[in-house]
Amino acid sequence: MKKNLGKIKKVDLRQVFQNEASDFTPWLENNIDELSEVIGIEIIDVKREGGVGNFSCDLIGTEANSEDKVIIENQLAQTDHTHLGQIITYASGVGAKYVVWVAKKIREEHQKALEWLNENASEISFFGVEVSAIAIDESKPALNFRLVIEPNTWSKEVKQATEQIDERHQKYLQIFTRLVAEYEKVKPEWRHLTARPNSWLSFGAGRTGFTFVWAFRGDNRFSIELFIDTKDKNEIKTYFAELKQYQKEIDSKIPNLNWEELPEKRASRIAVYKKMPAPIKKLANEQINELIQWAISQMDIFRQVFPHYINKLEK
Repeated sequence: MKKNLGKIKKVDLRQVFQNEASDFTPWLENNIDELSEVIGIEIIDVKREGGVGNFSCDLIGTEANSEDKVIIENQLAQTDHTHLGQIITYASGVGAKYVVWVAKKIREEHQKALEWLNENASEISFFGVEVSAIAIDESKPALNFRLVIEPNTWSKEVKQATEQIDERHQKYLQIFTRLVAEYEKVKPEWRHLTARPNSWLSFGAGRTGFTFVWAFRGDNRFSIELFIDTKDKNEIKTYFAELKQYQKEIDSKIPNLNWEELPEKRASRIAVYKKMPAPIKKLANEQINELIQWAISQMDIFRQVFPHYINKLEK
């Protein structure tokens, strides 16, 4: 039986984005989840042109679970020595923990340079990502990101973190590491996150300032949340009020939701809670397994329900 399949063809990036600064960089700012998925870290609060002296980087953001700074430098061409020098200047100037160099082609000598930096610049992790455009037959072009260089320190970082933190934070790290692994089994298309020794783990909900969160809260409670923090309190409370217009409809899909405007704080959240049978340090392995399964099922519901309503919000 003959299959009627389309043919993939390459598209010149310059046909898609005529100008790097005014076309590609704004697109990446608004679609940062696509880059996050490739490099395996959740980038939030992205903005353009972070300045360092007389220089400025294309994009600067933060890693969702640590609030470490992330700088992103774009080139719709082959990498060059000038941009290599710039990313090093930016990294040192803003105190970045992560540097992402996005280019049409990362030349071999620059791949070696990034590898050397990952080996020797222990405080900074460098990523090299190649971007290309493709289309199927006469379809609209789509971007394809390919990870070329990544830091080789993830396991070392986790080991060092485990050795340096107290028992409670070790438990956070252990549970979230297991949770990420189990969630990836259920949702293999989901981007990989690196668990941290924090009381929460978050990832983007498809719009800047909106994140899905797993968190340990007070009174031995574990929560699944839609967390809203665009850094502008008035904007946050407006978004919360707009979502609340759909409360009856959303509540019918997600039982036992808590709508927490938190008027005394900047952020707002919508959450469901599970009472744990014991403090985190005393949870038995079977209890942890039960908690993880609940967290997976509830997060799956949040991801199915909330994006539809987030997309209804005014820009």
